[in-house]
Amino acid sequence: MASWAYCCSTFPEVSQLGFNEQIVEMCEENANQTWTADEISANLVKYNSTIVNIESDPSFNATSPQFVVTGKKLNKIAHANFISYKHRWDNVSNSHYMGIAFVAAVGAVTIVAGLINWSLRLSRRYSNAVVGRVPNFFRKYFTLGLIGNHLHVNKLQGINPDRVEAFFIFIMFLYSILCCTIIGFNYLPGDTVFANYQAGTSRYWGDRSCIMLSYQMPLLFIFPGRNNFFQYITRWKYSRFVTFHKWLGRIIMMEIFIHSFAMASQTYALDKFTRFGTDWYRYGITACVCAAVIIVLAAAPIRRFYYELFLTVHVVLVVMFLWTAWRHAYSQAYQDFYWACCAIWIFDTVVRFIRIVLFGGPKTAEIELFPGEDVLKVTVSSSKILKGTPGSHAFIHFLTPLRFWQSHPFTVYPSETHEGAVTFTCRVKKGMTKFLADKCKSSGNNKISMKICVDGYYGEQSPYQFYDKTVFITGGTGIAGPYYHCKKLIQTDSNREVKLYWSVRTYECIKWFVPELLTFKDTQLKPVIFVSQPENNISSTSSDDNEKKESDVDSLEKDDVLKQLDFVEIKHGRLSVAEIVTAEIASATGSVAFGACAHTQVVDDVRRTVANSLDHSTHKVEYFEEMQSW
Repeated sequence: MASWAYCCSTFPEVSQLGFNEQIVEMCEENANQTWTADEISANLVKYNSTIVNIESDPSFNATSPQFVVTGKKLNKIAHANFISYKHRWDNVSNSHYMGIAFVAAVGAVTIVAGLINWSLRLSRRYSNAVVGRVPNFFRKYFTLGLIGNHLHVNKLQGINPDRVEAFFIFIMFLYSILCCTIIGFNYLPGDTVFANYQAGTSRYWGDRSCIMLSYQMPLLFIFPGRNNFFQYITRWKYSRFVTFHKWLGRIIMMEIFIHSFAMASQTYALDKFTRFGTDWYRYGITACVCAAVIIVLAAAPIRRFYYELFLTVHVVLVVMFLWTAWRHAYSQAYQDFYWACCAIWIFDTVVRFIRIVLFGGPKTAEIELFPGEDVLKVTVSSSKILKGTPGSHAFIHFLTPLRFWQSHPFTVYPSETHEGAVTFTCRVKKGMTKFLADKCKSSGNNKISMKICVDGYYGEQSPYQFYDKTVFITGGTGIAGPYYHCKKLIQTDSNREVKLYWSVRTYECIKWFVPELLTFKDTQLKPVIFVSQPENNISSTSSDDNEKKESDVDSLEKDDVLKQLDFVEIKHGRLSVAEIVTAEIASATGSVAFGACAHTQVVDDVRRTVANSLDHSTHKVEYFEEMQSW
């Protein structure tokens, strides 16, 4: 014990008291021995009185020493040992500091974004205050800026991050690369811990990368969670956190590769191939393989065309990764990070189950297919506890024997055909929605009943109420969310200027939304519908002309649509984003907010046009993206 303390005393730059306290703590944790710093200091005083310098005492019997010895050669060895171990464990400490700094930076960004976005939501004055050349320049090229296309990209690319997302992703990548490959690595020639340069530097890289990814791993599980508290604080969209989840996963995969190759390099340098026979090494290899397969199978084409397969395999592989990574990390006492990941995942699952219970548990829903637009409407009695808001969405579990565990996102709004009910809408694609559409078609009247569970509500309500004028540009099924916003806005202020533009392919595509459009009759809102293919008329959904129709809407023909929607302005041709945005800004007498939910190309065009038009008005011009993509 005293020899440790003496070793420390030979290095003036090291705090003797701090070193003694570390010895006390280590003895308590590892040897169940109780010491005090004063006892160690007393032993050091006694130790100093017995030291013999063998270089100045030639009569000393070095082969049978009875006293503690010192000398230049021994001091040199001690110094080399000290520096070697200091480099070894300082690298571990610095790695922890860097991991903590990464998490702290995420927390700081969350707080700043939360303060800004909550101020925008709670204060009309603040929402309309940030106007001028400098704020407009910042918003045009950063907060509203796009890198090429954002939502509208080819099917092999997925979704590109916007400039805000790209900025933070770049910072995460840069920081992780610097930490894992450049910052804070020192190797001492003649290192007494590692046999050679390759063994030492490989271990430094291996420790740094694994500790960094350990701190980042819980964030990887928080970001895609539906009950992500970062989302509530920042009021950022769920799709933004899904984007961060994807890119952070790629960063962690990079660090896993660095860790794997670094430790393999050290194994080779030390000729320790016996490691391949140890459990911790084998579990590490398995965890690396699982992570790599997860990344490959999460590619955009697989998610887009084989989503159910992707989801199933993704969950199974993540479970395997957590288990094998935990077994691997346990040998180095890093297992708590993986327990944290499990806790986050379990918490999110439990809260989702609670939401399902609060919504009423399993309920019978009416599912209706509108073939013209390939739209599904799911109508179910609303919850007495949970209340949706404009912009809300929910995830629905369709209780079929094989797919009950899957959940799919639907936009929600109050039903106009069933009192005390809510309606969920989405377009028919592949997988579950195609399965439901096929069942509706086989029913004879395009309607079926099915037990469902609703996990919701999610989503943030954009503060359109703080702007003098609100303009929504929508297309296809994208009208559902903006419709709810419009309804709420005109209910709270009958004098508010609200515009709703809707682009559809044919008149038949209007049919599914007629009941909702009729709620705007005799209000200040006059919807404008663009029909790009007006020559295609409506056809009845029934094969029997004598069959009793359930409603007048179901048997509408083109003239009937025009008659019932006589308060709606219908135009033939494609919707022109540039003309609408320019005209609405020019005619605005105050602040104006745009919301977009349409085809991805249209949404990108609206965002880009609004960004380029900020200086065309002396009032605040804002943009809210109502489209969710993930």
